Amino acid sequence: MSKELKKSLHEHIMTIALSLVVILSAVSGFRFLYPFYYLLLLDIVLVIFFAFLLKRPQLIIFLLTSLLLIDVIVFIKYRSLLVSIVSYIDGFIKWADIYMNYTISPPGFDLLTEKYRFFMIIMTVVIVTLIITLLNIIIRSWFLTLFSGILFFVVQWYNYVDAAYLYMTVYITLCFIDIGIKNYFKKGSAKAPIAVFFLIVVIFLSSITSISAQLMPKNFKPVKWETLNNWFYDTFPFTRDWRNGEGTNDDWFGETVFTTFANELGGNVKPSNFLIMEVEADESTYLRGMVYDTYTYSSKSTLIYDNFSNRWENSRQQYMYVESSDKIPPTFSNNVNFEVKTITVIPLKIKSDILFSPWQPHKLSYDFYYEVDNLNLRAKTSHGTGEPYVVTYLKPQIDLNSLRQKGNETLKGEERIRYLSYPATLLPERVKDLAYSITKDKKTLYDKVKAVEEYLRQYPYSLDVPPTPSDRDFVDYFLFDLKKGYCSYYATAMVIMLRTIGIPARYVVGFRMPSAPSSDGKYRITAANAHAWVEVYFDDYGWITFEPTPNYPSLEFPMFLSNNNHLNLENDMELQPDNGSRDSHSTVDKLQQSDNTETTSQEIAFFNDNKFNILRFGLILIVILVTTTSLYWWDRKKKINNLDNKFLAIYYYEKIVKYLAKKGLKKLDTETPLEYQKRVLGNGYIGFSEVTRIYNETVYGGKTPSKEEVGYLKEFIKELKKKRQLNLKRI
Repeated sequence: MSKELKKSLHEHIMTIALSLVVILSAVSGFRFLYPFYYLLLLDIVLVIFFAFLLKRPQLIIFLLTSLLLIDVIVFIKYRSLLVSIVSYIDGFIKWADIYMNYTISPPGFDLLTEKYRFFMIIMTVVIVTLIITLLNIIIRSWFLTLFSGILFFVVQWYNYVDAAYLYMTVYITLCFIDIGIKNYFKKGSAKAPIAVFFLIVVIFLSSITSISAQLMPKNFKPVKWETLNNWFYDTFPFTRDWRNGEGTNDDWFGETVFTTFANELGGNVKPSNFLIMEVEADESTYLRGMVYDTYTYSSKSTLIYDNFSNRWENSRQQYMYVESSDKIPPTFSNNVNFEVKTITVIPLKIKSDILFSPWQPHKLSYDFYYEVDNLNLRAKTSHGTGEPYVVTYLKPQIDLNSLRQKGNETLKGEERIRYLSYPATLLPERVKDLAYSITKDKKTLYDKVKAVEEYLRQYPYSLDVPPTPSDRDFVDYFLFDLKKGYCSYYATAMVIMLRTIGIPARYVVGFRMPSAPSSDGKYRITAANAHAWVEVYFDDYGWITFEPTPNYPSLEFPMFLSNNNHLNLENDMELQPDNGSRDSHSTVDKLQQSDNTETTSQEIAFFNDNKFNILRFGLILIVILVTTTSLYWWDRKKKINNLDNKFLAIYYYEKIVKYLAKKGLKKLDTETPLEYQKRVLGNGYIGFSEVTRIYNETVYGGKTPSKEEVGYLKEFIKELKKKRQLNLKRI
């Protein structure tokens, strides 16, 4: 078998293998599969066909012309057939758009899937084989072949195809093998051992990296550069639905279901009744997802100052690790009575590490993290498997008579500043004036809050609203021009209005449970139940929920006969979850003291363990890199020294020429070794005449150089290196 035939056979086999890996990854992203041998057979046939076709431009022109003529004939004589083909393609495009981009499918969609899925497979295989064949056989660019494949796998993985990670590893390995074999055909067997060793090193380091990535601690979310993140998501909004975006994939709803009410304030919304989770509880309540403290402006343009949009963010987040056996200490004071309640949350179609809970969460059925200031809850991993989790929470018993007497003086320092902040320089003054005019005659903190809430509840509720103009503040536009909206409008306006008159408030997003459970006793939560509301701070009670959105009932607090109506539970120091049980405030003191101590010690131990693990991993990685590098250079030197003197002479001559090229003496393709020697000698490299003699006698004279001659070439290289070092020192 000739060398050219071997080379061609290798190209076709590697192209088939690379195409097959991409096809399998692409098919795994669909929700239907075909037998492997169908895909393999189609892949082989199309690679051979395209390799034959793309090398013959005249044949391509002939085929395209023939297709055009056939199209004209069909249009004239069989127009109904052409219409059917066009209708099929149009239907396929519409189906593919729905299939790939939407979770909710229209009635009868399964029949359409059966109709179009075979065509989808055919088109996928055709496109993949055409591109890979063009890059690997026609253009013969290993870089484009490698880069385009990696780009495909990365995009696919970000779109929640987990198998893409494995396929990408296989694809990269095949690409390096392909590069090594092509290099062997190109440069001969003399350099093949080096190429193979390089391949082994790359695969080894890639494996170490992959394994290390799995072993590294994954307890914390990655650090985010909020300004860059906001700009990127504003510029490329479709990326919110990618894996590391703020959204989710085609199969699952994610945090974007409710966090959109913070990240994208305003604009038309279309609620979905798609079921995403179920809740077992004895009453309807609010399920907190995220709490935000900062109302800010995200610029849409770096050139136009007024071209901005509003959003909610968190100025800081300090998460604490808690084991399932531990509890979050109560945030309300000893003077407040409470009930101990539980809910069970069953995720169905929501993939997020956020855990949902009523206020105030106290204990979960497994380990979790909670944000110290606002009690945002997060799990170690995203929940979307249907595995339920149980939340025990404390429901404060709020006495309206007592609440009317409370202020907000106990909220002090940095926390008070956070929940009173607003962009005073950009927020129109009339927003503050309106808040003041509504509350100026009210005497108590509670009455001021209720006055703002009742004022906003007069605005009509509407989901059909235009986007906020780019030069307008979201709250100002809602209050004075739009005068209608949905939950994020009312909640944002209430928080900002309260802050302008000195009342600490914060913005909360999550879900509002339906008013009544289904026939089986479970509350079914859909995407349409995503909601935003307000929490306001009161002394002793802490944060209390308020509802400014008019299509939800306003929260009313009962008036008890006595403020000292303490509820007691017989010596239940562990706060056992029982929906019918209640506990007295005296228990809270002991729980708070013990939980604070235990949680802090666990947090310190957790961080110390992580630091030790990271340090240990870093040392191991350094040792591996140093050892691998040393073995590589030792093996390279050993193999070079074991080569025949003829190969060594040619190898060292080429190396000398490369060093001289760096000094401005590049050997031209048209120059003979003797012509090149004249230029080199003219620049002061006297010993180069001996180098040329050894090379010419070896290549053209058929002579085997002696050990001393090979040694001379090595010494010449050393002298060149010394001169380069001297020149660098002078510079």
